[in-house]
Amino acid sequence: MKTYILGLGLCLCMTSCLNDGFLDIDPKDRQTEQTAFTSYDNFKMYSWGLYEIFYGYGNNQDMNFFKGEYEADNMIRAVKGNEGQYAYQKAKVNATDSDWDYDYIRKVNLMLDNVDDSEMSDTEKEHWRSVGYFFRAYKYFQMMSLFGDIPWIEHVLTESSEELYASRDPRDLVAKNILSNLKYAEEHIKESGDGDNTINTSVVQALISRFGLFEGTWRKYHGLEGAETYLRASAEASEKIMAKFKDLHPRYDEIFNSEDLSGVPGIILYKAYETAQLGHGLTRMVRTGESKIEMTKDAVDSYLCKNGYPIENGASLYGGDHDVYKQFTNRDERLYYTVCPPHKVKLTGAAATSTGWAFTENPDDRIFIDLMETLSGETYHRLPTSNFKGFYNQGQPHFVDYNWSVAWNASQMGFWMWKYYNTHTNCANATGVNTTDAPLFRLGEILLNYAEAKWELTEFNQDVADLTINKLRDRVHVAHMEVAQINEAFDPARDADIDPVLWEIRRERRVELMGEGFRFDDLRRWKKGHYVDKQPLGVYVSNPAEYGNKLLINAEGYVYFFEKPLGWLDKYYLRPIPLNQKALNPNLGQNPGWEE
Repeated sequence: MKTYILGLGLCLCMTSCLNDGFLDIDPKDRQTEQTAFTSYDNFKMYSWGLYEIFYGYGNNQDMNFFKGEYEADNMIRAVKGNEGQYAYQKAKVNATDSDWDYDYIRKVNLMLDNVDDSEMSDTEKEHWRSVGYFFRAYKYFQMMSLFGDIPWIEHVLTESSEELYASRDPRDLVAKNILSNLKYAEEHIKESGDGDNTINTSVVQALISRFGLFEGTWRKYHGLEGAETYLRASAEASEKIMAKFKDLHPRYDEIFNSEDLSGVPGIILYKAYETAQLGHGLTRMVRTGESKIEMTKDAVDSYLCKNGYPIENGASLYGGDHDVYKQFTNRDERLYYTVCPPHKVKLTGAAATSTGWAFTENPDDRIFIDLMETLSGETYHRLPTSNFKGFYNQGQPHFVDYNWSVAWNASQMGFWMWKYYNTHTNCANATGVNTTDAPLFRLGEILLNYAEAKWELTEFNQDVADLTINKLRDRVHVAHMEVAQINEAFDPARDADIDPVLWEIRRERRVELMGEGFRFDDLRRWKKGHYVDKQPLGVYVSNPAEYGNKLLINAEGYVYFFEKPLGWLDKYYLRPIPLNQKALNPNLGQNPGWEE
């Protein structure tokens, strides 16, 4: 059941009347607030507006959905002039930043400030206080992770509030308050929430799992005290979820391309999309020439071979990357669901409008066509691909600059990203009509959080690997992690500063969550921003003339689109305080390295 969409329209008037910006506050009519926040149903109606914080797949065609990937080392946004702003040192202090959002904090505080004076029972008050604490903690976590020290605002402010011109509160205070609020919510929120797909005990625990891992590792690798407190909170919350959510959905690609995620194993919370109520444009963008998101060779290389070995390990039996078919053979199946596998067909109609196709005479061209028929449902990740009108593409790699007169499903470097591809959701227009649901918290992430937190707590062993990483590998038919086998030589491409087992835990996180926006934040919390210093590369091309000599190819034979980056700067671990906020309150100061 797609619960929280249904209340959005009902709360629009209420939220618009009762919510103003943090630094632009009109006097409030107390009686109006008393009338609005009286009963349980009043709070329930108001709370629907708080769910807007969940981006999901957005509401239209927006490549910013992938920002956490193309600002890192997983993907590029292949538009000239759109190099990663940190790798290419384009980041600057902006006048505004939409992520500095105290309007939302005020919206939550307005509800929280009215809980005690309502006519609800004490138990009901505890529940709605918990819901408010969850949403406020979620937003504060977002802001603290980006800006570090930020003002902690506990109540609705007035024009005379001293907090309007106070300095920022230290990260330590903000983090403690977030964890304290979430712990309260875990204890007092209704276990089942307010119906299907609403904030409940498990959702709160999922946020503790995510927040605790981020903050614990940030503190460890950035030299701050108190890491264990947050890592322990993450591990304990993850354990509670794992005790309730036993199973993973058997098909990885269906998690991201289903019309209805209600009741799907391993889904803790999702953003529901419904025809004529709320739609997105992600699938349509993927099925047009408008998607410029593509994977890097570095990301492709991170996927293990099916026998559980990295490609650089001689035991992997990896076929090398000079033949793209061999490059994809016997790899982790998540690679096939994320990067469109190599294949080629003959179109039976005109190049740009063909609704039919046939196999070529080369048997290698159909290997992955046949494989994907066994791995994916009929309207999910089947080959060959088609655009939103149902016109087929000739194959992959399919280059923008040598595209066989077919503009869609193409990339600059050869690794076209298709994780969100399907042929069943409505793609009739570009105004946001797709209705596949977006997972917000899922068991796959929790398992990874637990594995990493346990390693950081020096408690990772084979039993933990079996509960987490090996459970994920079973779904995609990759051999188990055998902890005792992982030594210094296991992956010759490993960052030498990282423990071999931790390297494999981080690899699993990278591939399982590929394309979901986690990578850039992971690099920041690990203090590994310099991973973006590598030039993004694509497939190997042995004969440039085969593609009309139209591709950019380096001396080693790999396609590229952007030149070598200038490199990461340490100031990028935190964003600058936006100029408009500093103008309103000079006491906010500025983050290190961003001073004028």
